[in-house]
Amino acid sequence: MSEHEWTLRPPPATSKDGSAAFVREVRASISDLIEPDQRIYWFDFLLTMAVGEIGFLFASMAPAWSAYQLVGFVVAVLGFYRATVFTHEIAHARIGTLRSFTVLWNLLCGIPFMMPSFMYGDHKAHHVNHSYGTAHDAEYLPLGLGTRLGLVAYFGQVFLVPILLMIRFMVLPPLTWLIPPLGPIVWERMSNIGTINWDYRREPLKNPAERRAARWQEIGCFVYGASFVTLVIVGIVPWFTWLMFYLVFLCVTAINYVRTLGAHRYLSDGREVTYLEQLLDSNTVPGHPILTELWAPLGMRYHALHHVVPSLPYHNMGIAHRRLMSTLPADSPYRRTIRTGLVDAVRNVLDSIRREDAHLSSN
Repeated sequence: MSEHEWTLRPPPATSKDGSAAFVREVRASISDLIEPDQRIYWFDFLLTMAVGEIGFLFASMAPAWSAYQLVGFVVAVLGFYRATVFTHEIAHARIGTLRSFTVLWNLLCGIPFMMPSFMYGDHKAHHVNHSYGTAHDAEYLPLGLGTRLGLVAYFGQVFLVPILLMIRFMVLPPLTWLIPPLGPIVWERMSNIGTINWDYRREPLKNPAERRAARWQEIGCFVYGASFVTLVIVGIVPWFTWLMFYLVFLCVTAINYVRTLGAHRYLSDGREVTYLEQLLDSNTVPGHPILTELWAPLGMRYHALHHVVPSLPYHNMGIAHRRLMSTLPADSPYRRTIRTGLVDAVRNVLDSIRREDAHLSSN
């Protein structure tokens, strides 16, 4: 057994039954926190979008390269970043629970940012034990078992995401309408906003209602994008506004990629894992109540807990974490997921990469 496998896998005595028992214990201890409070979702999202819009307006109107513009830009990035993360909550909501909220989120955030909710609709595969960390998981790469070149390629995607989304929703939809056989290819390869595993292929939607929702969201993105570009071309919207929006989107993507790198240890080698092994491959960063929330909003800091109880709403994750820390024994696997901060979480992955590079160099 390699060093990587030893650090990821639980002790031999921990079987699938033991993993299931641990998960049941955790879920039972926080069962009263599962129900989401929709009032929090609405208030938080609307306030977040308002902050992002004000920041963007301020950055667009302030003198170029001034401190005022920089402040507005940072506020816009952080506000819009937090707003986009609500798609994660939508993906985990029970069917019908956040229906009106989902519509509003798509209209105000998902469609303008070319990342409607259907683009994250298969996120749950990232939590299923027989697909987590495999070729069927769009959101996982074994970075901790890879090399520095793999890490460079990972961050290289940051610059491609905004461009690929514009192509996905402003160029490809008309082509798929004119050339129907192109539709399944676009769906399989370019219909997941969380993709870092480019070997992933998305399965067709089986639910007619989901197919209709995806189609209308796709049309909404195309109409919005085409209208925006038209307004820029005719001079109604300044080119600077488009450039500012692109740079904001680029920074939002970059922050999310750094956060994603700190979410896991990325030591899964493609084999089926237990839910406890998912936990041990994930990180918990309690951090600072404000600063950590900026880069890991909506409970993302409690990523290990999220992999044990995916349906736990973000506004109860802090309560659940503190409850577990006060009740679980000192040798609980959950405590092994604690990291002191983002740097610590990322360093864990980098150390694994350095060990892998050293191992390859010695052979």
